[in-house]
Amino acid sequence: MLHSNLRGDESAYSEQEIRWLQSVDRETVWHAFSQMADYDGLIIDRGEGNWLIDIQGNRYLDAASSLWCNVHGHSHPRINQAIVEQLAKVAHVTNLGMSHPETIRLADRLIRLAPDSLEHVFFCCDGASAVEVAMKMAFQFWKQSGAGQDERNQFLVLGNAYHGDTIGTVSVGGVERFHRLFGPLLFPVLRGPCPTGSRIVPHQNDFLLASYLREYRLLFEQHAREIAAVIVEPLLQCAAGMVFHPPGFLSGMAALCREFDTLLIVDEIAVGMGRCGRMFACEYESVQPDVLCIGKGLTGGYLPMSAALTSGRVFDAFLGDSTRTLYHGHTYGGNPLSAAAANATLDLTQAVLEQGVMGERVDRMDSELRAVQSMGCVQRVDYLGMLGAIEWNAPSYQLGCQAVRRVCDELHREGIWLRPLGNTLPIVPPLSITDDELSMLFIKIRQAVQQVAASMT
Repeated sequence: MLHSNLRGDESAYSEQEIRWLQSVDRETVWHAFSQMADYDGLIIDRGEGNWLIDIQGNRYLDAASSLWCNVHGHSHPRINQAIVEQLAKVAHVTNLGMSHPETIRLADRLIRLAPDSLEHVFFCCDGASAVEVAMKMAFQFWKQSGAGQDERNQFLVLGNAYHGDTIGTVSVGGVERFHRLFGPLLFPVLRGPCPTGSRIVPHQNDFLLASYLREYRLLFEQHAREIAAVIVEPLLQCAAGMVFHPPGFLSGMAALCREFDTLLIVDEIAVGMGRCGRMFACEYESVQPDVLCIGKGLTGGYLPMSAALTSGRVFDAFLGDSTRTLYHGHTYGGNPLSAAAANATLDLTQAVLEQGVMGERVDRMDSELRAVQSMGCVQRVDYLGMLGAIEWNAPSYQLGCQAVRRVCDELHREGIWLRPLGNTLPIVPPLSITDDELSMLFIKIRQAVQQVAASMT
């Protein structure tokens, strides 16, 4: 196992129990995005603050926030207590024809925090399901909006987009290594270029912004009557390889949507809920979307929950007799336990944003990443809020991927949990990470990068 040299807590498991758990985990559990032929992953027993502890007692700094969702650390007393208090009342209430006070309070809070254009909340269970319902809303909206709109059956999406793993969200996605096999199952979309810019090296952003918006304007001019909605990951496309857009691209796309009377769906599953330094990424460019999708950090990484926040214009198109109903729902949509976790998480996130603590941590991310940028094996670094990226400089993409995997292996041995994303290392620590933990994280990253670079020369 990668973590055999770590020092940690005493294990609560016998050697026999550990071997059994490892065997069943390899042979029975089918892990997401993992090649099971050589799978040998960690088995986590518990979490304490920003740390994970495995069944052998080894400790790992959770520098990926458990895949970008655990924003305030593990076993947080306020979130724990909120769930316990709700559990004493009721664990689940269906959202079909009934509701619950905790869920209602959450919906009200989200609308008060969200851009002014948004007035209604449809609760889902994960990010893909939120985007899926947003697409169905947009499609049905035009069917019910009057004569002359029946041709609006297309979605305009960004190159290298990622919106989830359902057939619908894969169709509007564009990450080839995830999606190429499923081509025969997917519906066609209009796809524009991937708007690559930089927030840390901005000198070409103006030129790039104008170029990308020209290309998207051409697509609007050619296909406006066919487009039901534009789907955008605002400011940053995470699964595409941490692609940062030129500032102004999001607001430019929103202006095109208004000009050509097209709905705008923003997918903030990864970048929303405080992760980017503000509650919602679209706040940076004062964008008012028709639908905003949130998930991941909504419950602090505790329980499954996502939501599609919609405008009054969209909602009103579904009012009337039963033929106008949105026939879509999820068994656990609006679950009270998840809502309790989300309300407690929102308390913590608002406090972090309002007290200015986030700004200090973002400044530290900036200085640490700029130090990494000077290393010869690094192609680029960039960041937005507590979302950072290091891209490897290699003669080929495959060599870059190999190098980043090895960096992650070295970090695992040193008690840091990060996961590679192609030839890029995403750094997405909890908002609760301390200065000492950030310092240790980047010391270990620089050491691992230097070691791998030396071994590949």
